[in-house]
Amino acid sequence: MNYSKFEYILNAIHYCIWRGDIKSGIVIDKVIHALLSPIPKFLFTKEYKKKYYERLPREKKLLDKYLYDKENGFYIGRANSIFGFLYSGYPGLFSFILGGLGIRFFEDKYPLLNIFLFGIPIGIGYIPAYRAVFTKDKYLKYYKKFEKKDASWHKKWKWITIAFCIGSWIMLAIGVAAMWGILLL
Repeated sequence: MNYSKFEYILNAIHYCIWRGDIKSGIVIDKVIHALLSPIPKFLFTKEYKKKYYERLPREKKLLDKYLYDKENGFYIGRANSIFGFLYSGYPGLFSFILGGLGIRFFEDKYPLLNIFLFGIPIGIGYIPAYRAVFTKDKYLKYYKKFEKKDASWHKKWKWITIAFCIGSWIMLAIGVAAMWGILLL
């Protein structure tokens, strides 16, 4: 696989994580709104109710910018974190194995070495993903392309993203199991 395909795949997964996070946020927002909407109707005075409903569109606009901005918004920040965590699950397999070997052979004699053995595979493994998605905000260029894609493309990549997420958790679980296996031998 060449680097441009790798970059495309990671950006498509990042995009789907971002869209999924927004969709789940909208559902949560609707539930919270349904629970809290009676408060202004029944508990506010007439004057305050009038001010509240006058400010509501302006506040909604500010909230939308805070939540949905593609560069600094809440959901893009969460998508970045979720993507980083899930991507780290793949090199995490090697981290747990090396960490287990370090603990097994060096015990507590060299704690800094154990930290390095555990962290180096994740750190080194994350570099290509960081370069493919976050360097010079490449994801923004890809987002523009992905928004123009049809529903079948979105459906296909949603399933690929789900498989990526499940695969990450499986690799992490295998790594933890391997580490415990090494420690119990």
